[in-house]
Amino acid sequence: MPKRPNPTTNSRQQARDRARLEAERLQRKRKTTQIIVVVVVALVAISIVASAILLGTSGRKDRVPTASTSVTVGGTSVPFDVDGSAFQVGKSDAKATLDLWVDYSCSHCQEFEAASNDVLAQKVGSGELKVRYHNLQFVTAYGAQAGSAAACVATYAPQQWWALNAALYANHSAESDGWKGAQFADFAQQLGVESQDALTCIGDQRYTSWISDNTSAAADAGVTGTPTLFLNGQQIDTVGGAQLAAKIDEAASQ
Repeated sequence: MPKRPNPTTNSRQQARDRARLEAERLQRKRKTTQIIVVVVVALVAISIVASAILLGTSGRKDRVPTASTSVTVGGTSVPFDVDGSAFQVGKSDAKATLDLWVDYSCSHCQEFEAASNDVLAQKVGSGELKVRYHNLQFVTAYGAQAGSAAACVATYAPQQWWALNAALYANHSAESDGWKGAQFADFAQQLGVESQDALTCIGDQRYTSWISDNTSAAADAGVTGTPTLFLNGQQIDTVGGAQLAAKIDEAASQ
């Protein structure tokens, strides 16, 4: 006589099967949830990185000075603009181009400027010379702070740039070496800079990162110290005054 199935045994087996199926379902659900969480976290991370890159790029662009105008140097109106890492002053067809890699906190640069400013103004004004000033910070933070102030004036009050450039060298001392934006803004105002945009920019130290970028890139140009001079693309000895005038004349005649 066939053995009849035990209802109790069948019921227990069915319960075990249901429990196993439910456990498998929950496990699948957990795995699906984990995958969704990982994907969401990855998408959020990508979004944050992308936003940071966009904001960083935008912020960096905002911290590059701009100028394209004319200023009076040596009694003559000449082109003035920002080109890459340089403040560029002088006619585009000048026979001689002088690239100056300089630091407002460098004592030798201070001496060079004092000895050569009149020569450079005369040569630029005559149309013989175009000067490209690459401001760096090799010595102290004054170089970056003063460089930023010069960039602000170049952007918002370019007519005052030539005078401010010379004054920033003459002003450097142990006392002024620790100046920040507010002191440089006061100094520029005393020199006749009236543009509120320029003064606000100086106070904000807006272009110190541009000076830092220029300093990092200087090595690519073979610059290891300041002042470094390139005349028509060739590095020359650091000379000033009459000796520099003679070298400019020689370069312009070739």
